[in-house]
Amino acid sequence: MNYWQISDGNGETNLRDVFIDLNVALMGPGELGDYFDHKNEYENMGHGNKIGTFAEKVQIGDIFVLKHMKSKMKTWQILAVGEVVGEYQYEPIFGNVGAYGWDVQHCRRVNWKVPDEEIIVTGGAKPKIQILKDSNAMKGKAMELWDKLLFNYKK
Repeated sequence: MNYWQISDGNGETNLRDVFIDLNVALMGPGELGDYFDHKNEYENMGHGNKIGTFAEKVQIGDIFVLKHMKSKMKTWQILAVGEVVGEYQYEPIFGNVGAYGWDVQHCRRVNWKVPDEEIIVTGGAKPKIQILKDSNAMKGKAMELWDKLLFNYKK
């Protein structure tokens, strides 16, 4: 099982409610269509790596850490942690999401768990999908949070 960070937007746009309320993780841009049907085009646009990671490397059973940028100085809030429960899908319904009309049609189903308190982590990386290494402070906090939320959920 791997832990992956994923952002709810770019710091100005917040897709938290869409992710959590609909039990999804979303990635864009998606205007070209399904990743597997347009792999070369996405790579030529410069988005193939992040969308390819989302579609091909993330596995069912992995954990997503949904983060939100609190400051440009690499301070993040962990909004939720969730287990990936679905394969990659292209969902056209997510073609105009949020205030900026983002096209985030690359989708995975996620069983999100939301903490009761605000959890702030310093460090981490830019708002993109990325595997979290053991040395990353966000991974340590997310593992602790996942265990706590899973334990409380089973009560």
